[in-house]
This record gives sequence, C-alpha cells and structure tokens, in this order.
Amino acid sequence: MEGCSFELCLYSVGQPKRTFPLCPYCFNNPSPKWGKTPGEDIQNLGIDSDDEAKERNVRRLGGRSITLECPHPDKHPIIDELMVSPDPSGGVLVLDPHFGPKWRLVGTREPTIVHLPRSIDKLSVLDERDVVTNCHLMRIQFKTDETPLKEGKTTHKSCFPNDEILQGMVRVHHGQERTQTTGRGRRGGHGGRRSRGGRGGRGRSSR
Repeated sequence: MEGCSFELCLYSVGQPKRTFPLCPYCFNNPSPKWGKTPGEDIQNLGIDSDDEAKERNVRRLGGRSITLECPHPDKHPIIDELMVSPDPSGGVLVLDPHFGPKWRLVGTREPTIVHLPRSIDKLSVLDERDVVTNCHLMRIQFKTDETPLKEGKTTHKSCFPNDEILQGMVRVHHGQERTQTTGRGRRGGHGGRRSRGGRGGRGRSSR
C-alpha cells in the first residue's frame, strides 16, 4: 500500500480456513477512515463465559488482539480491491488470495465461503466497478468443454451480486470462526503490496 513499507502476509482463520491479505503495519496502526477495527470486542460470539475468557487470552497473543475475522476493516485498500459483493451475513465478500484452481469468495466478518464452479478456468478481479453496487467486476474464463454460456462462449464479465448465471452455480458454506489462526509471509516488494499479478492479474493475467 502507498506509504507503507511492510511486506504483505496471508492471515487464515476458521474451519474451513478463510484467508485474507494482511499488512502488519496497518493492522497495528489502523486508520479510522477504513471503518471499525476488527477484533475490538467478542460480545456477539455466542459462547459461554469460560470459552470467552479463553478467547480473550488467545487474542492477547502478540501484544495486540488477534481477530477471528478479516484482520483489516472492509475499507482498507488491500481488502477493498478484492471486494466483489456485499455479504448478506455481514461484511463483504472478497476473492480468496490463494486464487485458483479452486476459486472461492470469503466473507470478511462472518465465516462465509462461496465456492465458485469448477468449470472456471481463470478469474481476475478488475479495477472496474458496478455503478450501482460499487463492487468490483470479475472477468471469468470458463473451461471450453464446461462453459454455461450461450453459443459456446467462454469469457464472461460478472457483477457477482446481480449475476444470475454465476449465482445459480455457486455453493455457499457457513463455517466456524473459533479455530486456529495462522500467519505466514508472502512476497511483497516495495510499498507493501503485491505485484499486480498477485490479484489474478487485475484483469491482465487471465487474458
């Protein structure tokens, strides 16, 4: 991210795991303009007092609370650039940064995982946004022998919240948050953000 010299990591939480990009500097120095800081409270986890105490102890590791959701607010630049839909359960849906071949969208707040059809060969999140939803559009390349498009077409530009074709092909899973959290390094480079190829090409590598 501009003005930030930290390398990005991947932060995984839940079962099955949801993975998000993480900037260590921004995690420890959140800006109010990005929205509510995740992990501030655990009042709504629906667990008993003993488990709540254990959760608090786990979250204190590393000198700052570990969060059981996306570590950045939804308006943080590295989250916002992967956002393709609101999540009806809360937060937004972003493209899992592990990318393919098993393409998934993951919820930033609730343990929502949207499994995209395996007929998708390549997928990239575009800079272009839908004017109504403000969500990023996706460019999808279906496998030639499995395309659902008319006349055998394989390339599809999708606004996920309004895409009847894709919505009819996905599988939605609601997992658990109270599991191990892991963090591991990822290639970064100057400015603390991945190269454009790290977003599935931002509409370039899938061509």
